[in-house]
Amino acid sequence: MINRISGAVIVILLLVGGFMLYSQDSRETMKNETVRLVTDSAGRQVSIPAHPKKVVALNASSIDLYVSAGGSLAGRAATETLPPDVKAAVQQVPTVGLTPNPDLEKIVAMKPDLVLAANIPYHHALVPVLEKAGIPILLQTMDNYQQILDTLRFYGELTGQTDKAASQIAQIEKQYQTAVQNTAGKPAPKVLVLWGTTESFSMALSSSFTGDLVKRLGGINVSDQADKNGAMAGYVPLSLEFVAKASPEVILFITHSSDDKVEEKFKNELAGHPAWQGSLAVRQNRVHKLPYQLFAVNPGTQVGKAMEVLSGLLYSSEAK
Repeated sequence: MINRISGAVIVILLLVGGFMLYSQDSRETMKNETVRLVTDSAGRQVSIPAHPKKVVALNASSIDLYVSAGGSLAGRAATETLPPDVKAAVQQVPTVGLTPNPDLEKIVAMKPDLVLAANIPYHHALVPVLEKAGIPILLQTMDNYQQILDTLRFYGELTGQTDKAASQIAQIEKQYQTAVQNTAGKPAPKVLVLWGTTESFSMALSSSFTGDLVKRLGGINVSDQADKNGAMAGYVPLSLEFVAKASPEVILFITHSSDDKVEEKFKNELAGHPAWQGSLAVRQNRVHKLPYQLFAVNPGTQVGKAMEVLSGLLYSSEAK
């Protein structure tokens, strides 16, 4: 009798053990099916949820692109540089500080399953703490037109709304084609793109975001021929001597902030300089300040609109 009971107990234990092992294997299999391994722009391999449920975005372009791809956010950077529809959509989403200075404690307290960040030093500094807390963070670079489309497509995969992302991409590419068509049969203009702060001015190379758009529109970026000493992140220090020699036909000016002091400095320090006055662009009144929200930051889904604005400025022969 005792032996029969012992045998039954052993059978039950074996069944229970087998079920537990099966359940564990099933959970592991399910876990593996819902995790995606990606390589971010910093070259890091990161395991992220295939379809994250609680996302925090730390820069304007990621906020814009993720929401436009059908996603919802648990937290976001405080920023005003968003398209009106996206700005309305995230109005009630808690903020976690500015892009250059995110509040790490707030982010960790939210317990997100994914943080979307930029490939910049401010966000690199967050990685060790977030990794220790088990929170995956992607460091992303969006320095050109193609990277915006690729990121939008990727976000569509994360949100499970690939059709919505594809629709956004199609709309952007339609604007892109319209902008390019505006250049047909017109001579390529020599272009200088300036980036200004209250401290200094720089010239944008074709590897910069705006420089990439100018190149796609057939413009000849004179800055690519400048001395590359001191080059940083697609920009080189402004040389008025170089500008005088290059004599660009169009000069485009981007301010680092919406502060009028930058434009005032531009007018005071550059506009009256002899080298500047000798420029063909200045003589023909083709110096244009670019819209802050489209060019001072990555324009995200508004990149098609940015292309149309640039195309009109580069290929219009009318004095402004």
